[in-house]
Amino acid sequence: MNFRQLEYFTTAARLKSISKAAERLYMAQSSLSQFLQTLESNMASPLFVRTSRGVRPTEAGNIMVKYAYATLAEYHRTQDEI
Repeated sequence: MNFRQLEYFTTAARLKSISKAAERLYMAQSSLSQFLQTLESNMASPLFVRTSRGVRPTEAGNIMVKYAYATLAEYHRTQDEI
């Protein structure tokens, strides 16, 4: 997983909508949805509960969100320091 993919995941979690996240990320909704499904498969756990009103992180998803934000924060601190 790379930093861009962490941004994909955290944007979907923050906006609670795959379509809104895709729009914000300037990508097709189907591409983001496919990425998230692949990520869930790689993690061997569902990361989002999908409903007609959007998405919300599962317990595993909340753990992933916590570590994704921490990883991105460290990356940005490193960029700032360099």
